[in-house]
Amino acid sequence: MRISLFFLMSLFVFSAVSAKPVLVLSEEIIDFGDVNIADGHQTKMLVVKNEGDEPLVINQVSSTCHCVEAEWGIRPIASMSTDSIKIVLNPDMSGVISKKLIVYSNAKNKRTVFRVKAKAIRKK
Repeated sequence: MRISLFFLMSLFVFSAVSAKPVLVLSEEIIDFGDVNIADGHQTKMLVVKNEGDEPLVINQVSSTCHCVEAEWGIRPIASMSTDSIKIVLNPDMSGVISKKLIVYSNAKNKRTVFRVKAKAIRKK
């Protein structure tokens, strides 16, 4: 009987300690396609889902380039709920754009990586 009670208590403590948010992105690659530099900023929305048991907090979204920025809300995302990250592309030179962005959060997967790609062109 003691072994069973110890096992149940251990299982409860383990599950309480391991309860964390789980960040899931709707896409791993945000493809803007061909964009005209003269059109300026382009935006797309990336859906973020919390598939964990605790509220998800996005602390930061960092980019490897000034040509891609991210905007996100400051409120926590409840368990099994979604929110969005606004991705802003500002193409300033012709050519292929392929940039990595990292979402930092309190999730089990503390760092979640996705990519933004586009082909910036100058239309006359």
